[in-house]
Amino acid sequence: MRNFISAMMVAACGLSAVPAAAQSEPEFSADVSVTGGVSSNPFLLANPKTAASVTLGISPTLLVPDERGETRLSGDLRLSQYLQRYGTDVSAALDAATIRNLDPRTKLRLSAAARTSRSTTRDGLIFLGAPGDGTIPLFPPGLPVIDTTLAGTRSRVTTIETGVSISHLLDERSAVGAGVELAGTYIDGNSGFDYRSASAYVDYQRQVAVRTSVTVGAQLGAVDYLGRRTGDSKIVSPRIGVQHQLSDQVSISADAGISYVRTNIGGGYSNRVTFAGSAGLCDRSPNRSFCLSAGRSAQPTALGGVSTVTTASINYDARLSRVDRLSFGARYGRTNEDGVGLPLVRVTDFVGASATYSRDLGDRVALTVTPSYSKIFDDVLPRRANYALMGGLTFKLGKRR
Repeated sequence: MRNFISAMMVAACGLSAVPAAAQSEPEFSADVSVTGGVSSNPFLLANPKTAASVTLGISPTLLVPDERGETRLSGDLRLSQYLQRYGTDVSAALDAATIRNLDPRTKLRLSAAARTSRSTTRDGLIFLGAPGDGTIPLFPPGLPVIDTTLAGTRSRVTTIETGVSISHLLDERSAVGAGVELAGTYIDGNSGFDYRSASAYVDYQRQVAVRTSVTVGAQLGAVDYLGRRTGDSKIVSPRIGVQHQLSDQVSISADAGISYVRTNIGGGYSNRVTFAGSAGLCDRSPNRSFCLSAGRSAQPTALGGVSTVTTASINYDARLSRVDRLSFGARYGRTNEDGVGLPLVRVTDFVGASATYSRDLGDRVALTVTPSYSKIFDDVLPRRANYALMGGLTFKLGKRR
């Protein structure tokens, strides 16, 4: 929790230090929710007990636009009180980012994020982000969406990351980009190994047709497991990708390459080469968005080494009528325990899905109903799936965009 608080202070101080141009009026909004429901296995444990719970959630957002870009601060705090067995649980997330247009051709982005949770699988669904700008990044974040090796442990996991990236238009058809990201994962108890990671990338993008562009780039990374040398790794991942706009609303992207991983196995090093790549499709309209994505890459995990992580996701959001809205998100994650010298063996597969139906009862109040399902697959301990149903009220404060 100290790491989480420090990260929030660093994010706020770092972004406030960015020189600001003439600012427009800041926009603040917040959702305050009170929900109740029941879960059959809320933490995906081997010996679960069905429990009812009441949850208070607060999700504020502050947007500060100006002549040179915008700065956004957002957060998510959830306090859950279980009526049987599990007691009180707190999950929190904070994201901060600023985009600066240094000149008509150059854009700079600074970001920082922190999350803390006792259930990386369940809260991986809670903290689902909205679909992006219609494309899938050539290089995924340094941390996997969900570290499946922590599934079912109920240990508090705190992740902190910060990054800077810059893009520059060389001419009307080509651009270059570069970025650096630092991240850390800290795990309470003996459920896994703490680690820090650093990565840097460079890429070159060329528009080869009116609706098609090609990107070539490479990413370099290093992983440091705290208090031990075994598992420390270096990762090199060159890739080539393509993005194509099928229509004004639909875009697709794909990239392919390799991940070369050199790992300290204690007394020596191992070298491994695996396939890396990603693919995505997005269909966006004013009242609806639908995105599919999948990826495979070499990532650090709590097992104590770098493994091949495969992920897939679906996001859907639609305005059904003036007062009705439906959203859906699903995640699949698999950790192939192919890292040489891994000292631990744990759950490797996770499937989760969550849907929310909301109906506006007024300008500032909405009724929400959220069913969800999650399941981990363990060849050592059988674990029941979690079926949950939550319902409650959400109060909307501030300016609505």
